Amino acid sequence: MADNTIRHVQRVSRKYLVLFNVLLIVIPVAVLLYWIFFNHLPEGFHTDLPAKPTQALSLSQLFLGGLVSALPLAVTLYGLITLKALFRLYAGGILFSAENVKYFRRLGYVFIAWVMANTIFTPLISLIITYANPAGKKTLVVQFGMVDLFTLIIGGIILVIAWVMNEGRKLEDEQAYTV
Repeated sequence: MADNTIRHVQRVSRKYLVLFNVLLIVIPVAVLLYWIFFNHLPEGFHTDLPAKPTQALSLSQLFLGGLVSALPLAVTLYGLITLKALFRLYAGGILFSAENVKYFRRLGYVFIAWVMANTIFTPLISLIITYANPAGKKTLVVQFGMVDLFTLIIGGIILVIAWVMNEGRKLEDEQAYTV
């Protein structure tokens, strides 16, 4: 691979490293602030929730909402940490190594874990948000949509790519040691 191309990959990778570092700070802070100010946010801020709050949430509901949100948040942060590790390799000019394969494999599992985390998060958060509603007005939402299916497929594709990369890396290593 040409030196210019490697330098370009390194430069772009360093920019992504900055982005990942910023996101590792901004995302948890945003989630924390969301739950702290939940009752004071305009209606449009709650459109992503599976159930709509009909009244202000109690402190215990806010705490539980934040706690349950930690599950998809943890998956997101682990994904960002994995991306940082992968792009740190790229920034160092390491493009095809066992380490790269390891991080690609982890990214595949992150996509799968994301779906699992959201599958758990959705019913729990819907119960938390509607817990104080009167009988018959509580909501339990269970959902698995096309986005979840596509996310699982993407995770599987990334795992296959990691597998192929690893096999190619092994073949390259064998050829390098063949006399």
